[in-house]
Amino acid sequence: MENLDFKIRNYLLSNNLYKKLNLEENFNISFLAQGEYNINYKIEDSKNKYVFRINTASQLNLDNQIEYEFNALKILKESTVTPRPLYVDGTKESFDFGILIMEFLNGVPLNYSTDLHKAACIFSKIHTLNMPKNSGLIVETNIMSDRINESSWLLKDFFNSPIPNLDLKRFFHNYLNWCEKNKFLEKYFINNDLLVLNNTEVNSHNFIIGENSYLIDWEKPVISHPCQDLTQFLADTTTLWRSNHLINTKDKDDFLKLYCNKTNFNFKDIKESINLYNPYLYLRALSWCAMALVKYQTEEKLIRNDEIFNKIQQYLNKEFINNLLKEYIDFKI
Repeated sequence: MENLDFKIRNYLLSNNLYKKLNLEENFNISFLAQGEYNINYKIEDSKNKYVFRINTASQLNLDNQIEYEFNALKILKESTVTPRPLYVDGTKESFDFGILIMEFLNGVPLNYSTDLHKAACIFSKIHTLNMPKNSGLIVETNIMSDRINESSWLLKDFFNSPIPNLDLKRFFHNYLNWCEKNKFLEKYFINNDLLVLNNTEVNSHNFIIGENSYLIDWEKPVISHPCQDLTQFLADTTTLWRSNHLINTKDKDDFLKLYCNKTNFNFKDIKESINLYNPYLYLRALSWCAMALVKYQTEEKLIRNDEIFNKIQQYLNKEFINNLLKEYIDFKI
């Protein structure tokens, strides 16, 4: 992916796309950010700023990943707390990957100490959207089974790799078995079929906090119970990921009370759903780390982030795992 800024400029000029975006011909291109599955550049002139997003892989195993994200953003426009999508190209003719252009939003990442009320307001606007009948988005109603299946897929190479130690492999076998034995509890979600649009990747750096505040990075949204977003937002594996912060019980309850007040969802039900879902969310989070641990050491990655690799190693530490799961499971690594 060398000389990306040159390729982006040529792409915007060659088909006069810059004119459709109301950009001056001498627009500037600068690197913005990268994740595990995308690379983002900022395009700007004296009046306009956009994000040029290059998708490099699909967490949902979709062939039309970039169109899926674009479609979700179109649905989300009415919430006013997500970026407006402007252009999509999934042909992979000019680039090897899908392309999405959306508005650039000013602000800073969310601070868990000061911005929980803003996050509650953002979630409430998204989770109360009227969803079209045929949205084209994935619907997840068996969320415990889905996390088990997803984690089993993530762990395939991990179990077959000589890199992880036997204690860690044994732990994941036991954890998967525990989740399988207890997945009968997902009848709660089947009987309480509250379905909303979830982002599913709600870490602090996917929020833009400013004069107006937003939730960005919509590469893997699903329609499901709101506890998917709420559980992940409050989970230790999320808050420690980029900020090394733990949310205390009082702040969690205050956040949920404000959220429930704005959505008219029942506080007790929401709390119960989070408690049920938590060990399955942690299964997915830790399984992703196990998968990434192997990939980072065996593959040439297009995107490599040493900060993320260090965090992966921290999360797979024996003491970290035992402390994380002590409220839920009756065995240790």
